[in-house]
Amino acid sequence: MTDKTTGWKERAVTPEKALAAIEPGMSIFVGTGMTEPRTLVKHLMTSEENNLQDLEMIQLVSLGDTVSINERYSKKYRLKTFYSGWVASTAITAGRVDLIPSRFSRIPWLFRSGAIRIDAAFIQITPPDETGHAGLGVGVDVARYALERAAVVIGEVNESVPRTLGDTLVRVDEFDFFVQSAEPLLYIPRWAVPDVYRKVAENVADIIEDGSCISFSIGPLYEALGKELARKRHLGIHTPFFTDALMDLVKTGAATNRLKSFYRGKSLTSYALGTPELMKWLDRNPLVEFQPLDVVAEPQNMGANNRLIAVLPARKADLTGRIALHMGMGNVTAGPGAMQELFAGAALSRGGRTIFTLPSRNRSRDANIRLSVADYPNQFSNRESLDIVVTEYGVAYLTGRTVRERAQALIDIAHPDDRADLVRQAKEARLLYPDQVFFPESGRLYPDAYSDACRPSNMI
Repeated sequence: MTDKTTGWKERAVTPEKALAAIEPGMSIFVGTGMTEPRTLVKHLMTSEENNLQDLEMIQLVSLGDTVSINERYSKKYRLKTFYSGWVASTAITAGRVDLIPSRFSRIPWLFRSGAIRIDAAFIQITPPDETGHAGLGVGVDVARYALERAAVVIGEVNESVPRTLGDTLVRVDEFDFFVQSAEPLLYIPRWAVPDVYRKVAENVADIIEDGSCISFSIGPLYEALGKELARKRHLGIHTPFFTDALMDLVKTGAATNRLKSFYRGKSLTSYALGTPELMKWLDRNPLVEFQPLDVVAEPQNMGANNRLIAVLPARKADLTGRIALHMGMGNVTAGPGAMQELFAGAALSRGGRTIFTLPSRNRSRDANIRLSVADYPNQFSNRESLDIVVTEYGVAYLTGRTVRERAQALIDIAHPDDRADLVRQAKEARLLYPDQVFFPESGRLYPDAYSDACRPSNMI
């Protein structure tokens, strides 16, 4: 028998030869995010071969680096994605990209059951080891299920892919071809943190107790929150996306995962998105467990951990408790379906909470706390489940409150210069009593300097 390691090298071919196995009309799964097989995709983009026409490209999150959504590729392939919020929103609206609405935990079933057809799979992997196994790296999501369903499986072998722990091993005999790649991974730089997000993160951290289990995403809020949570003890991590901010949190000793019930002692995730430093830290790191989305995003699994805290970004909030979610660049977890799963997980968790966060005003200085968000797209309208809303001006606890009490609480955390007008609008809409008194100066009675002086030190 041929040595397994030698065996895979003997099946290594040029990208052109591997792509010759693709037939017109095929549906091709492409690895997600930082696991995107860039060599294969770049050759597909530039090839003029007749067989590479009328294809479907299926990618959970498209970072827009290699899989182009430019209109000039519309005859070669059509992209299907599950998340509109990274770079695909405009293209979806224009009809060049198809969005598949789905809950996170349901996506693997769509692949396993054949509800979404997979004819071929392009999967980036680590170099196989002496046992004949390769690693899926930092994108475990649904890659294994796509590999099992595809008739043609091409592994792009890249030395830069970290070998991660968890459900990440695949056998070399599961692949039809191997293509060797020297392309760098798709790295994501750390986010700059405007001062307003630092203040929002401070308020969020103040209401997260020691021993809580947190779910994170990406963006300036989470970058700031990672630093603010460093003063906590025995935090757990159960999150679809693992980032540099979470790496820092684990390094400080604040996130030990010792009090978790589901994968105790491990930070549980499906993806990693971040810098070369994060990739190096994740390599063979026993503190981080990578599992598919149907494990990580299943509400019952999330809810098995006590005090699960789902921290969610919002675009706008109205006085009755409706939320308008973000759309556009940089958003991968802001869909209503994903939100529902996080809410369900927190509801099943003993002591679980859900926290929507937003600055009181946007970059154009327009109010983010409004009378109504009815005219905004991408809404989370389950007002009955709304728990906490946080801005840089404070925390609004909404569970169990009447609509009038919610309006009062949200006005209290709006920008001070917007509160008088919100009171007027709320009275006209009969959310507040007509004779209710508002003191304009009340929003400025608690100075930030005093708040900062009373806040526990972030020093470890």
